[in-house]
Amino acid sequence: MRWTAHCLATILGLLGTAALRAQTPAAEFSAPQRDYILGCAGCHGLQGVSNPSLVPSLHGLVGYFLDFPEGRAYLLRLPNVAFSTLSDDQLAAVLNYMVFEIGAGSAPAGVRPFLAAEVGQWRKQPLTEVTLSAYRRQLVDTLIRRYRAPVTLRGYSADLP
Repeated sequence: MRWTAHCLATILGLLGTAALRAQTPAAEFSAPQRDYILGCAGCHGLQGVSNPSLVPSLHGLVGYFLDFPEGRAYLLRLPNVAFSTLSDDQLAAVLNYMVFEIGAGSAPAGVRPFLAAEVGQWRKQPLTEVTLSAYRRQLVDTLIRRYRAPVTLRGYSADLP
């Protein structure tokens, strides 16, 4: 009897501890972080680090695209961005999270954040008229040549047609 009571108390104690742990979130995410995780991190990685031969890494690199207008528009016109189900406000917040947090200092000093109106304007013109890898390579070459972006930005499009 005593052994049964001890086992029952132990089991109830473990269940109570498990219930408390189940109620405590493992991490708190902001809305842009959550939307990035749900819509982007599967390919680009939680911290923006991916296999650059398959998909562009964002960590410490994505902000360089804001060095010139064509690069800024490119980020907004990418098909997965332009066709996102997020609202313009939500998408602007995700892009700002990507550029200013995941981009880790790669955005030029003083660059303005994305606004919902800008997102709404550019996403109506998705990049469907170009070969994305070739167009990206052209932008990256300009960024490296004129804006001193690191050659690691080339990683993704270096081996693609």
